[in-house]
Amino acid sequence: MQALWNTIFYEPIYNALVFIMNTVTLGDVGLAIVALTVLVKFILAPLTRKSIRSQILMKRMEPELKLLKKEFPNKEEQAKKTFELYKKYGTNPFSGCLVVLLQLPIIFALYYVFYKGLSLDASSLYSFVKIPDVVHTNFLGFFEMHSKSIILALFAGITQFIQGYLATPVKAKVEVVKEMPVEPKTFQEELSNSMQINIRYVLPVFIAFIAYQISAAVALYWIVSNVFTIVQEWIIRRKLERNQI
Repeated sequence: MQALWNTIFYEPIYNALVFIMNTVTLGDVGLAIVALTVLVKFILAPLTRKSIRSQILMKRMEPELKLLKKEFPNKEEQAKKTFELYKKYGTNPFSGCLVVLLQLPIIFALYYVFYKGLSLDASSLYSFVKIPDVVHTNFLGFFEMHSKSIILALFAGITQFIQGYLATPVKAKVEVVKEMPVEPKTFQEELSNSMQINIRYVLPVFIAFIAYQISAAVALYWIVSNVFTIVQEWIIRRKLERNQI
């Protein structure tokens, strides 16, 4: 299993990093991390776009789903109407999860490359990829990629908070539901609210802590990845508001 993981995910990304260092950034590790992270995010962009779109539409559907449950207590009729609602919005509750699962191995492999400390292991390189003659681990003259950086770690947490805030926005169109009698929240709703709180407030602190404990390289990866996703989600939301997608 470990050999399969290395062959399919870790080694291609590791070789891409060294190749970029050798041919594009002239041995600059920080710039290579930025370039590789952006490259991988661009490759995953279609899948990420589908996942973000699904999350946004599912959030928009919440008031209508609640109305359906109230108007159609019969489970079979409720399921039929729910399916019609998904068809109307052009999404389904599982598409976003599937897309995330497809991305996870690549994201973990990218993270693991930086986690290992950029040791430049020649045994893991392809025959056409060479180790750079000169390696610069100081990024922008301030951040040593092998060391810890509280500044980059804090920025990793801040960008994660912004991303989480966009991914779990305050419920819109809540006025539609306010006209209905207030009902006790179900276990599923309580669990969903709890997860949203964790994503918005707890995860950024966790990311900042981990980024500081490991290295500035990992912190830089999280910052670039988060900023890319923030911009992507903002663009998708704007297009959805204009009904362009």
